[in-house]
Amino acid sequence: GVLEEKRWGEAVKWLLADKEGGGENVDSKFGLDTTGLWKPAETIIGGNELGRKVMEEARHSAIQFAQSHGRKPSLAVITVGTLKRYTHASRRVQLYSNHSQSWFTKTDTGRANGFDVTEIQLDAETTTTDKLLSEIYKIRDKVDGIQIMWPFPPHIDSARVFNAVPVEKDVDGIHYIGQTELGKEDAYPPVTPAAAMELMKEYGVNPRGKHAVVVGRSPIVGSPMAYMLRREGAAVSVVHRDVEDDILKELVGQADILVTCAGNPGCIDAEWLKEGVEVINVGTTFSEDFDSLVSDVKGDIGSKASRFSPVPGGVGPISSPMLFRNTVKAAWDQANAGESGWKKETASIRKSFHFDSYTEALEFMQKVDKLSTVMDHHAGIRIVHKCVKG
Repeated sequence: GVLEEKRWGEAVKWLLADKEGGGENVDSKFGLDTTGLWKPAETIIGGNELGRKVMEEARHSAIQFAQSHGRKPSLAVITVGTLKRYTHASRRVQLYSNHSQSWFTKTDTGRANGFDVTEIQLDAETTTTDKLLSEIYKIRDKVDGIQIMWPFPPHIDSARVFNAVPVEKDVDGIHYIGQTELGKEDAYPPVTPAAAMELMKEYGVNPRGKHAVVVGRSPIVGSPMAYMLRREGAAVSVVHRDVEDDILKELVGQADILVTCAGNPGCIDAEWLKEGVEVINVGTTFSEDFDSLVSDVKGDIGSKASRFSPVPGGVGPISSPMLFRNTVKAAWDQANAGESGWKKETASIRKSFHFDSYTEALEFMQKVDKLSTVMDHHAGIRIVHKCVKG
């Protein structure tokens, strides 16, 4: 175990709050061991304290929102089927977390921190794309934020599903890259990459001018992680399952900052690491054999890395707080937009087309819909029928 100096100071003040002076004149380090025995190792980039701080900030903001608007910030979480990473959810909560701050108990976490959370579980076999869309349409006007759990069963059209989530309620950052490229700097970021970036910022891991290697390319972690690092000034390489092992080894060995997002235990050997590299472990997997979480890196990371985030206790404790931070911000943003009377609309361009048949018109609209999905920028289409005879 470790003792966080800041948290110790808060505890001292709390213990002395009812004493004369309220503990204000007492050294915040009163009673704290100064030999360094319980101090976190300088090589560890730990996320437990940061996760607690972010969740506490979200909780206070949620309380203020409830006082101002007479209701709690609200979140809907929609899942299709049983996700692989949830197989050992109860054991992970038991070992590493609690029901007031866990990714796996969002309803309880929300309740403990001033949020209303609705979790919708759909059957993988019977849920079609249209049924999933129907669930989104039913709930999206009733909540401040929506999280659609990924991945989907293969028969689900992910593009249609993600596009059904309004940008202003996209607290899981589905539209983050597209919105940011369009100039919306306050778009809600994907929570796990945002947690990793927040952790790096907390510990002064500066990507600017460095070679960052991201292992993994999923749309919710690896890809936005690479995008965020690039925006912070890093030269970014992305490695994934289609890359040959010798190229993976070579790029890992070149990294100044290595971010592992594969969720594939031991796919990276610590021996490949460059001396002095800083490692952010994002991808984790629960091992039944070891009854514990394991990272994508096998071997002794500390023998090569100058600093690294541990598994467990690194990025994981920050992901759930980042989700609730996004949710309460979405609640405030939507409430303030409604009160102002102003509605922001993007600039538009218009063009009219004439078609000789409905078939040609529908084919054109399908092409527009497909391209809009690729661009994450959606066209509004109006159909007008004019009889040739007047």
